[in-house]
Amino acid sequence: MGVAGCALLIANAASADVNILANINKTKDITVTEWITISKTVNLTAVVDITPGKAAEATGIVNQTNYDNEACGNCAEKIDAIIDSIDGNTGLVNNNQSAGNMNNQGNAVSVAWDLDRPPGAPPPPPQVPAPGRSGFANSSADVDQKNGSFSPDESTTDIQAAAVLGDPNIVDTINLLFRDAIISGSINSNTGVVQVNQSVGNMNNQANQFVLAVSLLGDSQQGGVALSEADLGQVTTGNYAQESDNVPTSDDTTLVGINKNTTIENSISFNTGVIGVNQSAGNMSNQANNVSAAVVVVGSGSPPGAP
Repeated sequence: MGVAGCALLIANAASADVNILANINKTKDITVTEWITISKTVNLTAVVDITPGKAAEATGIVNQTNYDNEACGNCAEKIDAIIDSIDGNTGLVNNNQSAGNMNNQGNAVSVAWDLDRPPGAPPPPPQVPAPGRSGFANSSADVDQKNGSFSPDESTTDIQAAAVLGDPNIVDTINLLFRDAIISGSINSNTGVVQVNQSVGNMNNQANQFVLAVSLLGDSQQGGVALSEADLGQVTTGNYAQESDNVPTSDDTTLVGINKNTTIENSISFNTGVIGVNQSAGNMSNQANNVSAAVVVVGSGSPPGAP
């Protein structure tokens, strides 16, 4: 009986519950790739129920490109200065000034206007609005400046490799004590259109453009239509400016950086009209002033029946 009891106790112990505590570590690598494409399409349709008798249309295009250039003008200090100049003018004034290298500068003006009727033409019948007495004015201005050359790589969909560097601009200049662009006491009290570009740096694109279309009407009861468009596209990419990062040679252990200064003082004041000024002492920059205006003026010509 004693031996049988011990065997029973052993059997009961073998069927007891067991609690097990385990620590399990898991490592997950999560990669999230997002492609976002936003497309916007805007369609504008203007319907004008009149028959224009005359129209004035002005278009201006400026396209400047600067690439595959290299400037190594060491120890060649430069100053561009406009002092007590371009004052008191009336009409159209253009000025480009550059003491730097490989700069594109341009001033473009396009103006179109129509007349109410040619001088000496017989007047229309009194108080009878002739058909087609309305006017149409349309002006379009476009500026496209590029600095550095990139070409698309159509063989890949990788965003990072979507463009391949083509022909960049390189500025490798040291030991310049100064490079100054100064406008002092200038471009004051002008009336009309004044456009000024000044660059003492390298490989800069600077442009001023003014486009105007005017339709002059008499006492037209139909009015007119004025449309104006302006587009500006500037790209600066893939260029190198290493003016202060050069490695000294064995016989020249001291390198002087480039000290640049641009100043406009007591200038561009008391003007009337359209004034565009660009100033740069740096490198490979795009600067532009682009103005497009279309105007229909009713009552500007001789009224019907006037001699």
